[in-house]
Amino acid sequence: MAEITVALIKELRERTGCGMMDAKRALEEFGGDVEKAIDELRKKGEVKAAKRAGRETAEGKVAIAMAGGKQAALVSLSTETDFTANNDEFKKLVQGIADAAVAGRGDIAELKHPQGGSVADAIRALVAKTGENMQLGKSSLMKIDGDGFFGSYIHSDGKLGVLVKITGGKGETDAEKALAKDIAMHVAATNPIGLTQADVPADVIAREKEIALEQAKQSGKPANIQEKIADGKVSAYFKENTLLAQPFVKDPSVNVEQHVKNTGAGLKLAAFARIKVGEA
Repeated sequence: MAEITVALIKELRERTGCGMMDAKRALEEFGGDVEKAIDELRKKGEVKAAKRAGRETAEGKVAIAMAGGKQAALVSLSTETDFTANNDEFKKLVQGIADAAVAGRGDIAELKHPQGGSVADAIRALVAKTGENMQLGKSSLMKIDGDGFFGSYIHSDGKLGVLVKITGGKGETDAEKALAKDIAMHVAATNPIGLTQADVPADVIAREKEIALEQAKQSGKPANIQEKIADGKVSAYFKENTLLAQPFVKDPSVNVEQHVKNTGAGLKLAAFARIKVGEA
């Protein structure tokens, strides 16, 4: 059995809001497995949900680059300290990686970096200069065929970035520009797990259904009613966690999909990417 450390208990409490003893008991029951402990606490109804973000283990920055309004890239690069991450040379390196990604094809590490050589060469050069390890993180490349436009957002600390793709318009009106910005900021704030339920992996759906059924059993109602209760809980989960179904942050009376439709006939939110340094 893994040692139940103070750090593990702290992580579980931060992700669930449960009490110290409840966290300790759940971790002991599952040998220190935080995810299994979370599931058990949820089944018992002791927490509604858990924060999906894992422990942040790295510093770094994200960067966004666009090309001709038809292609956009969001990239991340991690390093060991915030001192290095906040250095202008590091920021320039990350932006150059985004520029390389939006202009090239294939493995990002092998693409030509604006500073010369490949992206991998540019990273190695700064590693040698700073003495810190650096790693390419997540990245996303989006393309638009036909009418469409992008929205983007980078948080003030430079560690969180969002890209959204909207089709059915050219992004030229004030309303379309505001929509793109607002949806990107919404994604940054809510961290959806997919655009729709169809984007959510089957194992995640099965896990939520299992937890919902366990919670429903505690109602003491007949099995057929328990099933309906569980279905309702799963539906609520997807409403809260899939982008198009989420209540729009700036106007919760409508969901994101409806807000996009209300902004302009034919507009459709087609894709999004959210990357935060340190998140799995």
